[in-house]
Parts: sequence; C-alpha cells; structure tokens
Amino acid sequence: MKYKKYNEEINKLSNEISQKGDIWELYYQRGYLYFLNDEDEKAKDDYKHAVSLGLNFIEIPYYTFSNSNSKRRDFLLPEKIMVFLVLLMVLVAIFFQSASFIAKIKGVL
Repeated sequence: MKYKKYNEEINKLSNEISQKGDIWELYYQRGYLYFLNDEDEKAKDDYKHAVSLGLNFIEIPYYTFSNSNSKRRDFLLPEKIMVFLVLLMVLVAIFFQSASFIAKIKGVL
C-alpha cells in the first residue's frame, strides 16, 4: 500500500532541486520523504545521488531510513526483557510499600 502522504513536500523539493541544482541535502531530504511514502527505489536512487554529490555516508548512514523495519519497528528481545524487568521492579516496589503501610497501620491500632 502506497501512502503518497508526502507528495506535496516531494514536489516542493523537486522544484527546489531543479532551481538550485545538485545539492546533496535536497536529494537526501527528498529520498527520506520517498522512503516515508513507501517509494523505496526512488529513496535509494536519491540517497545514492546524494552520496555522489558529497554526502558523508559515515555520518549519515543509509540504513537509518532504508531499513525496512525502521517504520514498523517491533521491540527486540533485549528490549522486551528490559521492559519486563522494569515492570517487575515496579510491582516489587508497590508490594513493599503496601506491606510497610499495612505494618504502620497495625502498629497504630
């Protein structure tokens, strides 16, 4: 399914490219919008052209927006484990706070 949500922004960047010429930042920005629009081949072409114009691919790597999982990213296993541990710690803290509160109430009565 193609979203075509960013067509207006893509057209603006295309016009800017035609007016200003080859500027890597414009190709990179348009490539990113193509990627968000699920037009991956056009995104790759713009990224490659941006690199040929001087984009430092070490500072701005391609995978940051070309990875097919980056738009629909699921939790990785280590992240799931961390979330579970944080929730467990919260439950333990609530238990001890409740036990302490109950002990104080019994001491008052």
